[in-house]
Amino acid sequence: MLRPSFPPFAFASLLVGLAATAQAAPAGGAAPRSVVLTGKAGESPLLYLSPDVPTFILLDAPILRESVEVEGSARFARVDPGDEGIMLVLAVPLGPKERLALRFTYREGFPSSVVFLLTGQPGEVDTVVKVSRPQQTVEACRVELSATRERCEAQAKELEELKARPPAVSPAAVALARLVDVKGMKVQTFREACREVPGELHPAQCRGLAASTWTVLVLEVSNTGPEPWAPAWAEVTPAAGGEPRRARAVLSGQAAIPPGVAVSVAVEVEMPARQQNAWLQEPHTLRVCNADGSRCLSVPQVKL
Repeated sequence: MLRPSFPPFAFASLLVGLAATAQAAPAGGAAPRSVVLTGKAGESPLLYLSPDVPTFILLDAPILRESVEVEGSARFARVDPGDEGIMLVLAVPLGPKERLALRFTYREGFPSSVVFLLTGQPGEVDTVVKVSRPQQTVEACRVELSATRERCEAQAKELEELKARPPAVSPAAVALARLVDVKGMKVQTFREACREVPGELHPAQCRGLAASTWTVLVLEVSNTGPEPWAPAWAEVTPAAGGEPRRARAVLSGQAAIPPGVAVSVAVEVEMPARQQNAWLQEPHTLRVCNADGSRCLSVPQVKL
């Protein structure tokens, strides 16, 4: 791929010199040529190039200069893209059976992406090629709008999927956030708490991770019900009595857990500063619910 090297002021000079260049070209290709792009699949007009003879491609609309690509770049003395034109100067002859692709993209309109095939033919050369696209019909605009809407919807869906992913973590991020102090961290498995939990949402495994000011409960939740379940919030209630309090965060391996699938769900609970001997000691009942609270997983006797 050749990067644009055409300075903004050069295109005006290029236009001034077109007539003289066309007269200096071989007789077979002196007259300007017009090409109308239809946008049909596989459309690739042929352009005939000759060494040391500039070929000017004049366009009827602005293009993305950085999109210009030409195959076999080493065989060209110059490839100069402008906002509405491209100049090609071939250094090495092309055979009649050779085809080098020239690609570029318009800023807007249809067709948006264009491919020309560059070749050689003794005694024939395109010095000036005027490229245009047909006026957009109402139906063509409707098709283009529909395609744009589909792309936007696909991008919106992809964005939602990215938002549903848990944030990337690393040991360095944990250290910078000071989530673990000199007292370290403790991990414990709650076998009894998970063993007999009734309902459609069943925790196959439960474990806790604790440090001085936080506890994270990790549940491997199996959805045995007929509908997907999306954990959105959680609360913990002391087994000894007291008001329930909301967890600080609920993260899931995916946005919704389909029927018959097990996914890890992590519940982060903020804790008052405490000594190591108090980590994962105080029994609580944990409830993890979907957004409207209509489906909840309740696990008694987890320890914070």
